[in-house]
Amino acid sequence: MKKFEILMIRNEHTFMVNAIVANLGKLGCSVIETEYNVKDISTYEETADIIIFYTDSNMVDNTNALVYIKDLCIEKNKQVVAIGNREELDEIYPIIPSMLLADSIERPVDMNTFSDKILQMMSNDVIEQRKKSVLVVDDDSSFIQLLREWLKDDYRVGMAKSGLQAITWLARNSVDLILLDYEMPVINGLQVFEMLKSEAISKNIPVMFLTGKSDKESIMKVMELKPAGYMLKNITKQQLLTHLENFFVKQTYNNL
Repeated sequence: MKKFEILMIRNEHTFMVNAIVANLGKLGCSVIETEYNVKDISTYEETADIIIFYTDSNMVDNTNALVYIKDLCIEKNKQVVAIGNREELDEIYPIIPSMLLADSIERPVDMNTFSDKILQMMSNDVIEQRKKSVLVVDDDSSFIQLLREWLKDDYRVGMAKSGLQAITWLARNSVDLILLDYEMPVINGLQVFEMLKSEAISKNIPVMFLTGKSDKESIMKVMELKPAGYMLKNITKQQLLTHLENFFVKQTYNNL
């Protein structure tokens, strides 16, 4: 079983901080402690599964670090937990909105409740549900299987081979983005797009078109529909992952 790594950010070694670190150790976690220093936080951000920051009365002095932590929530999808009293938590919310945090825990900390919350955050189900969900709609079975292989480590992936299958899938599942083939037979991408936008369950879901045509006329025709974007079907795995990551990061910042 993977040993979870916790990054504990605090200014001082208080009794409560030491008790929290000891408790995390009992849960089998590896704990790395650091102060509110961007350079130190950046050193451990990649390996940390959960980031906990412990507030104090001088949080205004830690603004740069808090902004950096906020960016980690958005750009790296990190599970971040804030621990502090009500006044301190209210002070940090304008910098890190509560919606970005995995949890906010008020002091004094009840260790049993704290342990339950951390164990839940470590569960495979919670980790999986934190991933964005992408539905790929394409009549080419080989292509959608390829995209699934490319995306499955970072996203929950659904697949549909037609617009009707997509609507059926969406009736049972929620999704954050639809990747839609523009050149499908029988019911083409334009018709599927209009179908999706006419249904209550899917009208607000962003849609990106996948197209095999790169000429200006074809691209202009696609963009006239005002989708969330488009990608050429000869895209590489890294280009696809970067494109989707940039889309979701931009979307989150726009929604703050």
